[in-house]
Amino acid sequence: MELNHRQKQILATIRAESEVQIDYLAEKFSVTTQTIRRDVNHLCEQGLARRVHGGVSLPASMTNTSYRYRSEVESKAKGDLTAKIAAAIPDGSTIMIGIGTTLAHLAQHLLPKKSLRVITNNLQVVQILEANENIEIYLAGGQFRREHQDIMGSSAVDFFNGFEADIGICGCAAVTDSHFVMEHENIEADITKAIIKNSRKQWLVADASKWGRFAAMKVSPLKQFDQIFTNNSHLPAEYPVTMSLPFETMSEGE
Repeated sequence: MELNHRQKQILATIRAESEVQIDYLAEKFSVTTQTIRRDVNHLCEQGLARRVHGGVSLPASMTNTSYRYRSEVESKAKGDLTAKIAAAIPDGSTIMIGIGTTLAHLAQHLLPKKSLRVITNNLQVVQILEANENIEIYLAGGQFRREHQDIMGSSAVDFFNGFEADIGICGCAAVTDSHFVMEHENIEADITKAIIKNSRKQWLVADASKWGRFAAMKVSPLKQFDQIFTNNSHLPAEYPVTMSLPFETMSEGE
C-alpha cells in the first residue's frame, strides 16, 4: 500500500533519528497523536518501522546498517578523526582495534608505522595493514559477519582476553545523553568490553552524530575512556577530548 506524503516524511524522520516519540511527531507535523498512531501503524504493517514504548523506531534489521553503506558515508569525517588517532600512537605499540568502518579508516593512517602489533577482529583492518610487513597482526577466530566484515562470538571475546595491549581503540553505535557508550547488539558490546578490559589505555572514536542516537546495549560510561576523539564540541570539560575539524554529519553507523 502506497505511503502518503506525511507518512513518507515520518519515515524519513525515523530513519534520521533511529527512534522518535509519538508526541514529538504529532508536534512536528501539526496533527493529533491519534493521526500519528494511524500513520505509524501503517508503516509498521509495511515492515518499515516498529512500535516501541511511547514511540516508533526502525525495524531491528535496519538499526545496524550494512558495512558497504557505512563505509561510503562521511569518509572525510572519519579520516579527520582517525588521522589524529594514528598520530598519537607511538611506533612499537601493541594496540587492540575493534569493529566498524571508522577503524578501517584508522588502518589506512597506520600503514606508515615502522613497527606495530595489532590485535583485532576487524577484517578490513587486516586487509589494509597486511601491506606493511613491519606490522604484526593477530586476528580473532569465530563467526564471520559478511555484511560487517568482522569476526564475532564468544571465541572472539576469549581471543582478546588472551592479550594485554598498550591501547584499546573502540568505535560505538551511540552515546546516550547520560554519556554512556552503546552498541546495537550484545555480541558487539561484548567485544568492546573485552578490548576495554584488556588495554592499559582506552580510546574512543565517535563523531558528533553518535550523540543522542538510539542503540540498545550498554558498553561503558564515557568517563572510562582515557581519550575521546570526536568533533562534538558540547562535552563537559572533564572529558579528555581530542577535537577534529568541524564537519557536517550524515553517518548511519560505526
